[in-house]
Amino acid sequence: MMLGVLFWAVAVAWCDLSTRRIPNIVLLPGLVVAALAVMVTQAGLFGAAWPSALGGMALAMAPWLWGYRLGHVGAGDAKFAAILGLMFGVPVALVATLVAMAAFGLLSLIWVRAGWKGLRLPVAPWIVLGLAVAVVRDQGGLGSVSYTHLRAHETSLHL
Repeated sequence: MMLGVLFWAVAVAWCDLSTRRIPNIVLLPGLVVAALAVMVTQAGLFGAAWPSALGGMALAMAPWLWGYRLGHVGAGDAKFAAILGLMFGVPVALVATLVAMAAFGLLSLIWVRAGWKGLRLPVAPWIVLGLAVAVVRDQGGLGSVSYTHLRAHETSLHL
């Protein structure tokens, strides 16, 4: 399952890199899979309880939606982040969003300092980078709390 999501996410990033656009048709497979997972299993695709999946969607989408409103990023970037947040839930979405924002922000500063103000930067590759860091961290590579632990904690709180 993870390999399929990774393949799809890289395809979305490649589309953004090559065209500076993310068409809805490219996002649709991920949205369908993520939404069906939540509706059928009441959990995100990778086991986050449904409140965490919905929270991850909102958390991952919010900063990119704000960037879209300001005219700095495309709507496809916000939708892509939202779908990934729905798949993985709050813990992964939080780390992925922070890493992606930091990487994209740093690149944007370099871009502006170099005088390339008129060119549009792709965001999706940075979202994928953030996701990769967050997933590695979530799998225990950097000592994170696992979904199993979080789900047990959510159950004990009756969320």
